Amino acid sequence: MQDTLFLQEADFVQKASRCIEYIQESLQNRDYETAKIEMSELRFLLDELQAIEQKKKRRAQLFEVIADMRKRGIQIDFVSRVLG
Repeated sequence: MQDTLFLQEADFVQKASRCIEYIQESLQNRDYETAKIEMSELRFLLDELQAIEQKKKRRAQLFEVIADMRKRGIQIDFVSRVLG
């Protein structure tokens, strides 16, 4: 899962960078409709990147809870699936 998030994040960042280039080019060419479309795409990509960031934070919190549970000697079945 972590690898998937990393690849998605890298892909979205690359696409967002391209959107920014297209927006700049569209503005220079006074193609405002294309700029609006690219801005819409950029907003979508930024929302997706925020969602990935939230997933990463939640996963880190889960691992903290798991580590705390292990310190206390608590075994839970799903832990081995999460870590596996």
